[in-house]
Amino acid sequence: MPKENKEVKTDEKVEIAEKIKEKIEAKPEIDLKEDTKSKDVKEEKVEKKTDKKEVKIEESLKKAQKSKKTEVIEEVESRPKKQENKKGVIHIYSSGNNTILHVTDITGAETISRVSGGMITKADRLKSAPFQGMLAAQRVVKETLEKGITEVDIRVRAPGGNKSPSVGKGSQSAIKAISRSDLKINIIEDSTPVIHGYMRKKGGRRGRRL
Repeated sequence: MPKENKEVKTDEKVEIAEKIKEKIEAKPEIDLKEDTKSKDVKEEKVEKKTDKKEVKIEESLKKAQKSKKTEVIEEVESRPKKQENKKGVIHIYSSGNNTILHVTDITGAETISRVSGGMITKADRLKSAPFQGMLAAQRVVKETLEKGITEVDIRVRAPGGNKSPSVGKGSQSAIKAISRSDLKINIIEDSTPVIHGYMRKKGGRRGRRL
């Protein structure tokens, strides 16, 4: 009997030892599994962080591109636009009594500006003066440039016909004022009407009564 009890005890010990060994062997597997899980989690976190960084970089690049585009658009808008060369005609009527400047388009159908010496001075004797002609020309130039005209043909006209064929004093000063301005002058021509033959003066048979 005592021998049998000893054998049973030894068997139990052996079994306990085997269980302990199994537990010991099983523990590192668990640890390894935990380690692999923790590694996977860490790798996922790192990937998320890298993804976030990439997203931030992409967003910053997009913002930079947008800002560059807006800067380029602003630069293009701020550049002075190339204006088409619009042409006009300045008709200068200069007599001994007045100087009239009349700006039209090329066809002559549309009036752009019209200024005379009488619009600048109140004194009748100064309407045809050179200074008034210069001031009238400056006002005309300002109005024509505002309308967008850059090139101009000048047509000078005296009363002509059976009246005076010579131009008044104000025409030369008006042409000089126009030439000093930003308007480009192409042609200056004389459009004074010339009579062919005989033309009766106004005033009747006894002439003008004073």
